[in-house]
Amino acid sequence: MLPCSQLTVHRSYELFLVIIEVCLYYKLFNFCCSELLVYGRENQRGHGVEKTETEETASEIENIRMSLSAHLEELRSRVMYSIIAIIFCFIVCWFFKVQILDMAKGPHKFAMEKMGLPTELQVLSYQEGFYAYMKLCFITAVFLAYPFVIYQIWHFVSAGLYKKEQRYVLLFLPVSYVAFVAGGVFGYFLLIPFGLQFLIGILGPGIQPIITMKDYVSFVFMLTVALGLVFQLPLVMLLLSKIRFVTPDKFITWRKYAILAIFIIAAVVTPPDPFTQTMTAIPMMVLYELGILIARPTRKGFIFLGLIVGCGILILCTVYLYLTHKGGEIHLLNSTGEIQILYPEGVNWEKISSHTNFRDGITLKTGGEGKTVLSTKKGIDVGMDANTEVHFLDPLKIVVKSGQILISVKKTEIPLEIDTPNGRIRMNRGTLNIVAKNFVTIVTAVKGDASLLLEGEEKKLLEGRQHKMSIGGEPVDIGTIINWSEGILSKPDERK
Repeated sequence: MLPCSQLTVHRSYELFLVIIEVCLYYKLFNFCCSELLVYGRENQRGHGVEKTETEETASEIENIRMSLSAHLEELRSRVMYSIIAIIFCFIVCWFFKVQILDMAKGPHKFAMEKMGLPTELQVLSYQEGFYAYMKLCFITAVFLAYPFVIYQIWHFVSAGLYKKEQRYVLLFLPVSYVAFVAGGVFGYFLLIPFGLQFLIGILGPGIQPIITMKDYVSFVFMLTVALGLVFQLPLVMLLLSKIRFVTPDKFITWRKYAILAIFIIAAVVTPPDPFTQTMTAIPMMVLYELGILIARPTRKGFIFLGLIVGCGILILCTVYLYLTHKGGEIHLLNSTGEIQILYPEGVNWEKISSHTNFRDGITLKTGGEGKTVLSTKKGIDVGMDANTEVHFLDPLKIVVKSGQILISVKKTEIPLEIDTPNGRIRMNRGTLNIVAKNFVTIVTAVKGDASLLLEGEEKKLLEGRQHKMSIGGEPVDIGTIINWSEGILSKPDERK
């Protein structure tokens, strides 16, 4: 068995031989392609072509040929420049990693706030956050350095292209980058947020999702890159038609097979759910038809593409309306002033905006000038006054910790239970005004009746009546009694 140092040298030598062999094959391939291009172009010109064009072509091919050492040196320099650019962008991104993560969490926040769930990402180990930040900064660095890397690749391959082919590539490269960015923007603002909302929504009540930072970064990276590549489809189709590799008629003939392949690709690059798969497949079908139209513009093609785009927009609008109105069990109708929310198992209070849906288990708190009105799917409306804190356990159980609420119930078969610091209230229909304090809770039956449970006893509260609930009796000013009793009650020593 070879020592470790000799084994390393041996493997390095084998790797060097493989690189040399690949470069030799590349040199042979470059030579063969050049000769085939000359031969093909001479046959296309026919016998009536002047001899000077063939000589110019041969001279051009001769000029672009490079020696093996020149190829290796050129490749080494371009790779080094690209690596240095990515490392530089990575270092810059590392200083702004928190801001980049906060920006990347946009779809996650959108989906979680719509479902009334906490927006924090979790880590399951000490090193998971570090590795997730490394991956996030690397992905961002590659994205930022992408134009420079493409520029270096262009300089390496341009030596093997004719001037006409160089013009095509120079036109396609910036358009390709714009298409890649468009795919990422489509995923960030449409596919990823609504896809996450769908995946969270199918869990149902009683299930608390735990989304880790590592899984979320990997998920967003996979979908963003996949959509960026998918949006290159029209350019690839145009390029294939320009070089006469595939004619536009072939694309039309292969349409049904392309649709099948599109759904298979969408199923591979997206999570295993039909919603995200369809949301990815529809743009791919539109892009495929757009590629056919670019390769061969026709009136029929414009009409067919318009129909597909119209149907796609209609489907997207329907899905948007369904998801935006689906929400959680609790819907915030109106609010003024400062309103804060504490999510289940949360630690810090967060500010919320109006027209937001929540799931059960949240706690809402209003500030000194804050007021809000909420509605649940069970037909219960709750109005919260200033300096009020309410905990929504489930659709039919509410805990009023402090403050004042006005609660209205249309009709429920199972009575609504309202817990206060001084007792429990039950009601099936009607309207109650509840003022909860430390030692007393004042309940007023504005409309309908209610049942009050206090110290094991149940009392009936009729419409238009008010009752003060207190545990251990109502509070009194003991100081006045002590002052009144002075001089009447004396200590035993004083009586003697």
